[in-house]
Amino acid sequence: MPAVDPDRPFAGLRVLDASQGLAGPYCAMLLAQHGATVIKVEPPEGDWSRGIGTRHGDATALSIAANRGKASLVVDMKRPGAAAALRRVAARCDVFLESFRPGVADRIGLGWAALSADNPRLVYLSNSGYGASGPYAQRAGTDTVLQAFSGMMALNRDGDGRPNRIGFLVVDTLTALYAFQAVLAALYARQAGAPGRHIEMSLMQSAAAFLAPKLVEHALEGDEARPLNVPAGVYRTRDGWVAVTLSREAHFPALCRAIGRPELADDPRHASFVTRADHQVALKAAIAETLATRETAEWLARFAENEVMANPVSTLGDWVADPHVQAVGAASRVDVPGVGEVTWPAIPGVSPPVADEPRAAWAHVGEGGTDALRELGFDDAALAELRAAGVGAGA
Repeated sequence: MPAVDPDRPFAGLRVLDASQGLAGPYCAMLLAQHGATVIKVEPPEGDWSRGIGTRHGDATALSIAANRGKASLVVDMKRPGAAAALRRVAARCDVFLESFRPGVADRIGLGWAALSADNPRLVYLSNSGYGASGPYAQRAGTDTVLQAFSGMMALNRDGDGRPNRIGFLVVDTLTALYAFQAVLAALYARQAGAPGRHIEMSLMQSAAAFLAPKLVEHALEGDEARPLNVPAGVYRTRDGWVAVTLSREAHFPALCRAIGRPELADDPRHASFVTRADHQVALKAAIAETLATRETAEWLARFAENEVMANPVSTLGDWVADPHVQAVGAASRVDVPGVGEVTWPAIPGVSPPVADEPRAAWAHVGEGGTDALRELGFDDAALAELRAAGVGAGA
């Protein structure tokens, strides 16, 4: 049995990524970063993630985040034989990812039943907004819509009670992580002799799984559950904002000492997390009034002296420039062809790729597709047949 490269444990694994957007592609990107050969299926104009946000060449921040380490295979699905030709490619792969509306993959001949008949060991992952069944199955489900649907926005209210969207694609990203772990589990089972598997993933269910503690809390306490750690929160200082939190009862008197308000800790209304939650409005107002009188740096020094957990509210630029982030190599500057240098965060558990290996690169539309098909065993005659059917045109 050949030795496994610990930096690329999925070397030799072949993945056909026919998903678009972020959730499926980000899952496939993680597989690529662990060494898998990932072929990204794109229409002639490119995956639609290449057009969301500010465009830099043929890429955007979203497409860069989702597609490192993949080859790009142009497939013109408008051509009558394209789906059938793509099915031939899937037959030689270990993992297939798709994000069509439920029922579409079956209709065009790329569904689980068809592909598993060709390839019984295939791990097939479908991702949709609300899942393959139920009254909302055919609804379009985007990150923002699912933040609203799941209750996530209602949990993220501002001081006026207004629900707020988390300012990035959090549901898509966590769906990608759940998808990645599900694919790994299926591959592990397959290695032990199990057949392939159809994994159905949805943004809706992933958001619910992510919110499990709050759903349990809702079952026990309803929609108006007590906050867990009052008076934790974000407070304005004289020159900025600081986040303060507590995880044990001893942290509250420490906070009161740090801000010079020991009487707040002596008040019987503030004796525990439960009683503080019942009187949170007045308590947080008193703390806010005090924190507004001094600058952030002074409060941080006082917090450190009293072992209070706190941090300034940083921008992304602050994080990148932070000496700890730099010291541990949490991010690096990498060059994206046709775009320029970008900040790339280290992926936990993944060794950083070196500059000359495939997982370090980003493909332009159609780049690397032909070479990837050759690696799957398609010779010149077979490549010509695929291209005539709309698979690999321009690759």
